[in-house]
Amino acid sequence: MKKKIKTWLILLLGGVTEEESRESDMNSAYVGAYVALTTIKEYADSLNGTPADEWCKLMYKQICRQLDSVTHGTDEEIPTRK
Repeated sequence: MKKKIKTWLILLLGGVTEEESRESDMNSAYVGAYVALTTIKEYADSLNGTPADEWCKLMYKQICRQLDSVTHGTDEEIPTRK
């Protein structure tokens, strides 16, 4: 009963519950991943017909540019696989 009152009060005041917040965060993550992967795929498709070595170099440079554009102006480091 106490939890229902708490949830009702949160919603009444325009807030979101923890569950709604987690769901929103998950949706945002999916949208972000979709946009990022679509951007990379479109660039890869634009390189169709390029020799393999050149294609790899161009794709790597584009991915680095995209990462830089996301982290530009921050001290954040992107985790790398070792």
